[in-house]
Amino acid sequence: MEIMLLALPKNRVLCGLLFMAIALMGPGCRGTGLDLKDVPGLLSKKLEVLSRMRIDLLKSVAAEKSAVMADTDEASQTFADQALQAAQRVEQGRREMQGLVDRDHTDAELKLLQEFDGAWAEFVKIDRETLDFAVQNTNLKAARLSFGPGAEAMQLLEKTINRLASRQPQFAGATCRILTGGWKILYLHAPHVAAAEDNRMDEIEAAIRRQRAEMAGSLQTLRSRIPPEKQADLAEAEEAFDELQKVTARVIELSRKNTNIKSFEISLGRKRKISARCDELLTALQETVRGREFKATR
Repeated sequence: MEIMLLALPKNRVLCGLLFMAIALMGPGCRGTGLDLKDVPGLLSKKLEVLSRMRIDLLKSVAAEKSAVMADTDEASQTFADQALQAAQRVEQGRREMQGLVDRDHTDAELKLLQEFDGAWAEFVKIDRETLDFAVQNTNLKAARLSFGPGAEAMQLLEKTINRLASRQPQFAGATCRILTGGWKILYLHAPHVAAAEDNRMDEIEAAIRRQRAEMAGSLQTLRSRIPPEKQADLAEAEEAFDELQKVTARVIELSRKNTNIKSFEISLGRKRKISARCDELLTALQETVRGREFKATR
């Protein structure tokens, strides 16, 4: 009887420790060879890793947005590199978190981490697609071609055509059609660069071809009628016309790729949603771990 009475307090202490462990770890806790005294440290480490992951996630998203909005190839690439580096740090944190969860976790933590893994895989896939488009800057390059070499070619064409028409009223109709067609083609560059849909670009290109055909026909008319002393001016006008067509073809080629528009649409659409989901899951993980830490320090 004395032995039983002496053993009773010890049993109560053991029961108290058991209940404390259950309250600390939470329902469905798992871990391999985990010492109870290690749990508070693991919880603290998890919160540290999750905090870093959230910060790096936000940095990656911000840098990606800057890459999409940048106005030079160099800036786009710089921000894209920053976005990828921040994403790599998130991945490092995810792996570190997985190691901590392998040592100690509740069912809720494991479920949230598994959900994050799926969302993160989708984030990485969309992120690379967005950044690949962003650094190409084809719409931006097309616009610069139009405003630069395209405008210069048109100005040279206008200058030479005006020389041809000087004191030659019989050429007024042909020269007017050439100038009107050239300026219309240059004007149509911008809506083509801004167009997001193929059918709209098809319509614009058809209009460009009509203007080009009219210009070519008018130049042919001049070629058959102008006097010998105007032949040099006509040759210069034809060179300017050819240059305008070359620039236009390059503008259309770049614009058709639509990488700036595609990256912008992805950034505001799928990328925004998956980024929000990843942050939501990390926040839920933090709250779950923090709830266990609170119990451990009471």
